Amino acid sequence: MKRIIFKAWLLNAIVTGASGFSVSTNGNSANGKKLASASASASAQQPAAISAFAKVNGIRSSIIATKSHLSSTTEDLVFTDSSSNTLTPVTSFDDGVSPFEITTPIYYVNDKPHIGHAYTSTACDVIARFMRLSGREVFFLSGTDEHGQKVEQSAAKKGVDPQDFVDDVSQSFRDLLKLMNISNDEFIRTTSEQHKESVKHLWRTLVDKGFIYKGTYSGWYSVRDECFYNESELVDGNAPTGAEVEWVAKEESYFFKLSAFEDQLLEMYENSPDMIAPPSRRNEVSSFVRGGLRDLSVSRTSFKWGVPVPDDEEHVMYVWIDALANYMSALGYPNDDPEGNFAKFWPASVHVVGKDILRFHAVYWPAFLMAAGLPLPKRVYAHGWWTKDGEKISKSLGNVIDPVDLVATYGVDPTRFFLMSEVPFGNDGDFSNSSMIYKCNANLANEYGNLAHRLCTLVYKNCDQAIPIPGALTAEDEELLAKAKAARGNAAKQVANQAISQYANVMINLVKDANKYIDVMAPWALKKTDTERMSTVLYVLMETLRYASILYQPIIPDSANKILDQIMVPKDERTFAHLETSPLTPGKAMDGPPKIIFSRFEVPGEVEAANKKAQEKPAKKKKQQQSQVPIEIDIARLDIRVGVITKAWEHEEADKLFCEEIDIGEESPRQIASGLREHYKVEDLVGQRVLVLTNLKSRKLVGFPSHGMVLCASNDDRTEFVEPPADAAVGERIIVEGFEGDAATENQVGKKKMMDKIFPDLKTNDDGVASYKGIPLMTSAGACKAQTGLAGADVA
Repeated sequence: MKRIIFKAWLLNAIVTGASGFSVSTNGNSANGKKLASASASASAQQPAAISAFAKVNGIRSSIIATKSHLSSTTEDLVFTDSSSNTLTPVTSFDDGVSPFEITTPIYYVNDKPHIGHAYTSTACDVIARFMRLSGREVFFLSGTDEHGQKVEQSAAKKGVDPQDFVDDVSQSFRDLLKLMNISNDEFIRTTSEQHKESVKHLWRTLVDKGFIYKGTYSGWYSVRDECFYNESELVDGNAPTGAEVEWVAKEESYFFKLSAFEDQLLEMYENSPDMIAPPSRRNEVSSFVRGGLRDLSVSRTSFKWGVPVPDDEEHVMYVWIDALANYMSALGYPNDDPEGNFAKFWPASVHVVGKDILRFHAVYWPAFLMAAGLPLPKRVYAHGWWTKDGEKISKSLGNVIDPVDLVATYGVDPTRFFLMSEVPFGNDGDFSNSSMIYKCNANLANEYGNLAHRLCTLVYKNCDQAIPIPGALTAEDEELLAKAKAARGNAAKQVANQAISQYANVMINLVKDANKYIDVMAPWALKKTDTERMSTVLYVLMETLRYASILYQPIIPDSANKILDQIMVPKDERTFAHLETSPLTPGKAMDGPPKIIFSRFEVPGEVEAANKKAQEKPAKKKKQQQSQVPIEIDIARLDIRVGVITKAWEHEEADKLFCEEIDIGEESPRQIASGLREHYKVEDLVGQRVLVLTNLKSRKLVGFPSHGMVLCASNDDRTEFVEPPADAAVGERIIVEGFEGDAATENQVGKKKMMDKIFPDLKTNDDGVASYKGIPLMTSAGACKAQTGLAGADVA
C-alpha cells in the first residue's frame, strides 16, 4: 500500500477528482509539525508552488489553495494508493514483501581478505540496503568458515593453536566489512558454540532419517578446496580449480546418500529454473548432476579441527556440511519459535556465492535440506572472478588486489561504485587502475559530483541561500521529473534480479539526463532574463538530485547522504517511500556553501595522454584519421534493448511491411518498420516482447521513418521473433558474457559496416537460445530465445 504524505503548509487544500486515492489527516505526524520558516516573499509564491508540487508527484487531482489556508494548520494530508501491495518487484522466487535473508558465503580463514571478498560483501550490502530502503525487513548475514584440514595445517605452520589462528584471521574479515561500510546484521563464526549445536542437530536429523551411514573412502581430495573430486574431473592431475589433490586411501568415513537425490535435484532445476542464476551456471550444475552423483563423504578422521560427529568423536564433520549450516544456525536453527528469526527469515531469499563454490550450494546444500525435510533457499546467485590487467590473480604472479589498499587509494564509495558498476554481476571482471580512474572520474566526479556541486552553488548564490521556489512546469521539466520518478521502478527491477551493474546504469543515466537538462536550460543565463524560470529550473534539478541521491544510497551510502545533507533532505526522509511523499521544501534555508563530494583522481601519464587525444578536435586530414585507434568490432558495439510492441499496423504502400511502435524504456515509443507480414498477423503483434537494435541511423522504408531493427531468428522455412524472458525489464540492454564495452555511435555502426561483421556470428543454438559466437544473449532475467525454440537459425 503506497502512502503519499504531503506537507500540510504546502497542501492544506481542497482535493477533488483524486481517482483511486483516499484522503485522511495525520495531525500527530512529526512531519506535520515541521512548519516552513519561509520568508514573506516565499509565502507569497506558495500557491504557484503547490501546482508545481502536484505535478512533481504525479497527483492528477485539482488542488485549490489560498495563502490563509497555507498557514492555518500543522496537519499532513495522507493519500493512500491501493494499486500495489508489494514493496519490491515480484519475481518467480520472491513475493516482494516477505522478510528477506541475504547471505555472503562464509569466508575461509586460511588467509587475509582479497578483492573477491570485498566484491561479494559489497554486492550483498547493496541488495540489503536497497531492500531496507524499500521497506523490507532484512537479515543480512556474513561470517567466517573456521574449520578444516587447511586451517589446521596453516595454524601448525605458524606454530599457533588453531583457535588463536582463526580468531586473528576472522577479525581481519570483520575489519574488512567495517572498512567497506557493509551493513550486515550478523557475523557468524563456525567455531561458536551456537553454530556447533545447530550443526549437530542437523547431523542427528540426517542420521534419524536414514541418510547418513558409515563406510570407507578412497579418492582424490583437495585440501585447498576442501573438496573431493572424481578422477574424470581432474585436469592435468589437479582439481578443476588448479588446486593440488592428494589420494585418500581407505579412510573410514560417514557418507551422505547424495545419490538418492539425483532425480529430485534435476526436477528442482527443471521446475524452478530461476533458483540458480545466472542461467549459464544452472546449466553447469544440471550437467554435473546428470553425470551421476555418488554418495558424499561427510566426515574425516585424518585431522581433528572440526565439529565432532555426535556419538563418534573420532570423526569430525566434513567442512561443507559444517559450513553450509551457518545460513540457518545464525537464525537460531533449530529454534521453532514462530516469532524467532528462523521462522521469519528461512528459507533464505538469496545466497550470493562465487562461481567456484556453486556446486556446494546448488547440489549438496539443497540435498542436505531435502533429506532433513527443510525448505530450500529461494535463489543461489553465482558471480564471476576478477582478473587484474587481463591476468589471473594469484600470489605467484604477485598481483593480488588488497581491498584495504584500494580504499586507501580511492576511498570507500568509489571502490564500491567501481566494483558494482564495472561488469555485469555474474560475469568475470578485469581490474586495472586506469579503468577505475576512468570510471570514477567520469561517472562520479564529472557527472554526479559536478552536477551536485554546480547546482548547489547556483542555488546558494542565486536563491537567497535557500531551496528555490518553483513556478509552472514546462514539458521539459515534467520530462526530467518523470525520468527521476521512473528510476525507482527501473532500479528495483534490476535489484530484484541481482542485476547490480544494471541498477548502477539506471543511476548513471538519470544523472546524465539531469546534466543534459541543466546544459540546455542554462539557469545561469536565465538569471539575467527570467528569475522565476531560473528558480523553477533549479528546483526541478534539485528534486532530480534528491531522487538520484536517495536511490544511490545502497551503492555509495556515505557520498549520497552527504549530498542529501547539502540539499536539506531530513535524515528521516531518505527511504524510497519518501521519494514521492517528501519533496524538497521551497524556501528552506541551506546550511552553508556546498562542498565538493567527489574529487577527480590523478590520471597516470598514459591515461592522461589518451584523455588529451580524445578531447582534440577530429582531424580533417585523411592521414590523421588513419592514426586513430581502431574500434574493436564485436557484439558489445550493438545497443540491443528489450522492447514491447505497443501498436502495429500494415504499411499502406508495402505489402511486406508492418509499422510498429515499440516501447524500449524511452520517453516515447520508437517507430520501426519490419518485413514480417509473411510470418505474422497484425493482431498478434501488440504486446509481443522483442529485442530492438537501437543504434542504427534512421531511414525511411517506403516513406515510413524507421528508427531501429527488430531481431528475428530465420532459416529457410520460417522467421520468428527472438524474445527476451518475460521478467526482463523493458529498456534493459542485452549483454553477452566476455564482450563488454560502450555501444558504437549510429555513424560508426554504418560506416564500419559493423552489422556485416557481427551478424554472421549471431545464431540460435540447439536450444533455440540466441547466441553470439556460441555465448547466449542475456538479460538480468535470463537468456533470449527464438519464439518457438527455432534451432540453428540466423539472427538478424
